[in-house]
Amino acid sequence: MKSALILVAALLATVASAQEEQRPHQSPVQALREEPHHKLMFQNDAVRVYQLQLQPHEVTNRHRHEAFYTYVSLTPVTIGNEVRGRQTVETALEANEVRTSKGGFNLAERNLSSQPASLIVIELVRPNTGLFSTPLGGFRLHDAAFGELFETSSVRAYTMTIAAEGRTDPYSEKYDRLILALSDLTLQDNVNGEKPAKLELKRGEVRWVTRGAIHAITNVGTQPATFITVEFGIDQS
Repeated sequence: MKSALILVAALLATVASAQEEQRPHQSPVQALREEPHHKLMFQNDAVRVYQLQLQPHEVTNRHRHEAFYTYVSLTPVTIGNEVRGRQTVETALEANEVRTSKGGFNLAERNLSSQPASLIVIELVRPNTGLFSTPLGGFRLHDAAFGELFETSSVRAYTMTIAAEGRTDPYSEKYDRLILALSDLTLQDNVNGEKPAKLELKRGEVRWVTRGAIHAITNVGTQPATFITVEFGIDQS
């Protein structure tokens, strides 16, 4: 009888160990760019942009956020951040809500909602190497709204909504920037000395724009255009 009990206990321990190994947050840590639920949308020497999609109750592999990052949820969702040895932290996000994190930790992310999750994750490649010498914004708007989101020493962001036929006055772009569309949008970019150009993006798409232009933006679509602009400070190295 004693031998039988020992055998049963050993089998139960083996099963428990196997189940523990199958848990995503117990798997080896992956770099963010290697985690299969994070699909790379864009990258250059300053930034990487991923789309994170999770079905209800689906969980990512355990991965590392090495540097500062910001993320935007395209849908209402509750995400569970699972860190080994700690209680799960639940984060409820509204559609188009923006959050930031300093990074430097490992975790797995679980969709705790009954609906699919879709998030855009913007990760700095070269953190803390930029500098801002001017205030955020600083341009005049017509039938448009501007809102500050966050600002650090090397990256900052604002949101804009431009009504149909709304516009900005001409202004100088002093910093490289990433544009993330929060609605389908069609903008006309009037750059000094050049022919007007159209910027067409679907909701959730991004576009990288380099600094230096003096231009004005007009919404030539039939609906309000909403987008986020993430600015990157000028590298001083």
